[in-house]
Amino acid sequence: MLTRSTALKLMILCGLLLGGAVDPAQAQSPNGAEYTVQAGDWLSKIAEKYFGDAGAYPTIIEATNARAGQDNSFAAITDANLIEVGQKLWIPGIQGENTITAGSLSFQPVEIEALGLRAVVPQNWPEVESTDPLFAHAWSAGLFSVVNFTTLPGNDPLVGVARGLGVPPEALSGSSLGGQLITDQIGGRAWAIYTRDEGGRAAITAATAEQKVIYQVNIFSESSQAETIVRTVLENFEIVDPLAAQQVITIQSPAAGITLTNPFELRGATSQYPFRGSLVYRVLDASGNQVGRGPFEVVGRLGGSATFAVQATYLASADGPGTVEVAELSTADGTIITIDSVAVQLVADPPGYTVTIDDPAPYASIASPVEVRGKTSNKPYESNLNYRIFNAAGQQISQGVFQVVGEAGQVNAFGGFVQFVVQEDGPGRVEVYDLRPEDGSTFAIGSVNVWLTKPR
Repeated sequence: MLTRSTALKLMILCGLLLGGAVDPAQAQSPNGAEYTVQAGDWLSKIAEKYFGDAGAYPTIIEATNARAGQDNSFAAITDANLIEVGQKLWIPGIQGENTITAGSLSFQPVEIEALGLRAVVPQNWPEVESTDPLFAHAWSAGLFSVVNFTTLPGNDPLVGVARGLGVPPEALSGSSLGGQLITDQIGGRAWAIYTRDEGGRAAITAATAEQKVIYQVNIFSESSQAETIVRTVLENFEIVDPLAAQQVITIQSPAAGITLTNPFELRGATSQYPFRGSLVYRVLDASGNQVGRGPFEVVGRLGGSATFAVQATYLASADGPGTVEVAELSTADGTIITIDSVAVQLVADPPGYTVTIDDPAPYASIASPVEVRGKTSNKPYESNLNYRIFNAAGQQISQGVFQVVGEAGQVNAFGGFVQFVVQEDGPGRVEVYDLRPEDGSTFAIGSVNVWLTKPR
């Protein structure tokens, strides 16, 4: 059995880190600090302040220009007599007021408002600019020097570690991953930490949980620095706003007070992508009896938000008030992570019919134009069905109408080719639906989650 200290030195080739798009940069010396130009500053004045020698200003120019080549928040100095108020300079050989030193490394504080966090990262690791939501909060000094922070809904740190490794939680107990799982109290928090050693590089996935939010830290660095980095980052990890990263589910349809058809359109959004990409709905009658229930998939990406639209069903014994709920359940113990609900009217034999999409198949990769075809259990009003396509952000990127072929009271068929435009490949959803003529509300809907691709 490895000790915790030894385990923290092991490496794990974390697919999350290696799979992300990180711009390479040269590693920098930890000795130095940022300085923001103030009114009345001259380079010589700043040099005298920090070095006791006004003539040492070329050192600041050289260091700032080197920094500008790696971090675009710095501007290169081309004229020693021209610096602007608010401009960032790099002063070599000093440390900022809030710098933390651990061993031979220095760390700088960072605020991650979107996650409600205050943390530290190795000094001189610039923040990564990436469109990948999993790398929205990452700092790097190159492909093999990365630290990033993410959150997901949940109450079990092991679920966070599993997501970082791209495996189900139950796989962590086996030896097939080739790493070491430990639990430790660091910085007053209980952490689950998974490590693996290979080739002189160390990757570490650590997770902790608070108020139904799992906070995940991924670190990839040289093995010789790994233990210092992970312990310093975790010891200085502070949750300043527990509500910032909590999961929020919003039911957009049905609207409050509406009388439900069967099936009915259940549509909404989540602030975060669920761990397994799925939610559960329930329909309750006035006495709290469950008269409808089912799991369904959402559309989105890990680290980002998600949307959903599904045909939901129920079977009530009498007309009356009811409630529709959508919840995310804990992968660890099945408890509710978060829930939203809306009050509706149920009917014992609600009118309606089913819309089934046969093509494209669930999770198929589609490009424009795509053939969409399927069937209905009855003839739609005026023999028309509407279609629309959404991207992962919930933006509608295509809409139109299909002509339905068939007779009333029988199975009807629909189909046609649909055009759409996407800026990048990603998850999406195709919907086919019928509208109630008297009020324009959705009467029946079929949907399928797909992978949208740009034309090749």
